[in-house]
Amino acid sequence: MEFEELFSPVDTVRFDASVLVGTMSFVDVSDQGDFLISDDPVKTIHVFTASGDHIRSFTVSECNPDDSGFLESARFLEDGSVIAATSRGTYAFNADGSCKKRLLELPGSRPSFCEWRGHTYFLNTSPSPPRIYAYSMESGIVREYDLRTPRFPMLTATVQGQVGREIACFDQGVFYRYPESSDGEPLMPGDDPVMHRPTFYRALQREMLITDDIGARIDNIMELMREATFSYAIYELDESHRLVAFRTTSERSLNIVNMETQTSVSTVTELRFTLAKHGLLYVWGDYEALPSGEVGNETIEVWQFHPFEPSHAEVAR
Repeated sequence: MEFEELFSPVDTVRFDASVLVGTMSFVDVSDQGDFLISDDPVKTIHVFTASGDHIRSFTVSECNPDDSGFLESARFLEDGSVIAATSRGTYAFNADGSCKKRLLELPGSRPSFCEWRGHTYFLNTSPSPPRIYAYSMESGIVREYDLRTPRFPMLTATVQGQVGREIACFDQGVFYRYPESSDGEPLMPGDDPVMHRPTFYRALQREMLITDDIGARIDNIMELMREATFSYAIYELDESHRLVAFRTTSERSLNIVNMETQTSVSTVTELRFTLAKHGLLYVWGDYEALPSGEVGNETIEVWQFHPFEPSHAEVAR
């Protein structure tokens, strides 16, 4: 389907210019519509209302003054608290921005995570095979899941996904990005055994070139990316629809799956979107031009998702 048949612009959010955000590196939205915006260079997390008014700001140093890693992602939990992941550690904050605890049980950086049935699920892509940890604030790690072993582990480890967007939680269960798959993978296969394959998808057929020549290795990766299709992110578009994004040359190829009817549609867009949630797509806009002639914060355009009719969709294959 055409992108404009599935999404239409409904709003532009302009953030309080009295609080300048140097780099909007990661964005999340609460169930109440508040924005959580990470500013990586200064390790600061900002909270704004749905209309862009500033509520509070807090830093990773609240939990660990010695953390010098990259601030990779931060998300709201259902109770209003926040989890933030840097390249050095993972931290939980209370709703007021004060430190709740350092999640020391988690090994290394866990920038992709989501909440499901009282636990937070962290995706670990570092070892082979990848692993997911189910984490409880009270009990720590309560379960570890070994995930499907990649057919082409060297290439899978090299072609990285979008930071913080490699796992998504729905009423139906937990889904994660598997680079060699045409769809999101269910953590528990019994939750949703149907895998969708959009018409643009081309399966990977071979491993990357094994060589010490970095230039030759990069050329081989680029060649493989022209031959095959790799997913790079999965989003919780709403409780019934998962959105899986794939890498192409200049456009973003998307596949949207209705998990109730087990139908899907694919589309393409050139828009730089940062988040899909609550039936809305959040797209990077221009920097706000202030009356003083100065430049404010980057804006976010909000697009409404229009669910597709099954007659317009593809069945799973």
